[in-house]
Amino acid sequence: MIELQNVTLRYGEREILNNVSLTIEDNKIKAVLGPSGVGKSTILKLILGLIKPNSGKILIDGVDITHMKESQLYPIRRKMGIVFQGNALFDSMTISENLGFFLRENLKLSENETERKVQEQIVFAGLEGYEDSLPENLSGGMKKRVAIGRALIFNPKMILFDEPTAGLDPVSSKKILNLIGQLRKKNDLGAVMVTHIIDDVFMVADSVAVLYKGQIIFDDDISNLHNSEHPFIRSILSDKILEQ
Repeated sequence: MIELQNVTLRYGEREILNNVSLTIEDNKIKAVLGPSGVGKSTILKLILGLIKPNSGKILIDGVDITHMKESQLYPIRRKMGIVFQGNALFDSMTISENLGFFLRENLKLSENETERKVQEQIVFAGLEGYEDSLPENLSGGMKKRVAIGRALIFNPKMILFDEPTAGLDPVSSKKILNLIGQLRKKNDLGAVMVTHIIDDVFMVADSVAVLYKGQIIFDDDISNLHNSEHPFIRSILSDKILEQ
């Protein structure tokens, strides 16, 4: 569904990505692994068309979005859901209102249909009984589950996760990863998961691209990661977690 072709991105003199190529398939979970500041989240912004590369192409379902105007990007973005690292929930809205907000703003659905979709995500995210709670009254893991439910509510083909377990305790992290793993089975979805935690990659991803100094130094099935002789990959396999 998503393809980056020879993408280079610079901010002034600083090169963030150097000739990066990446393919993300439908109904697969792709992890992008690397330390903070290496450009992982930048890849998500490029996929959404929020920033433009200096060179190279970005294709979504075979359509080149590299030079699209903002008005042209809306139907492209509708194919994808995004779960931000900080969740980006509306603090003054209840969980149900957070989940239904974008439906009410963007689609001409009946209130019954909107409520049905909201309840469907409440159940999927395991948030029954918290429909009328405000985000401030939820744990970090529960907020993340609300964010996942909101990303799913438009029935996208692909979900983009930016550091989905960052700052969560081990129990909450496991619940979030289990939820991500269910997406492919229950919703026939693909996902891109940006992370610095290698154990998360092994738990849910089908394949992993390792980003190091602006370049992809590994891009293959998870099972082949242990075969890499690259010094950086050998070091992260032993350390398990990269510097945040």
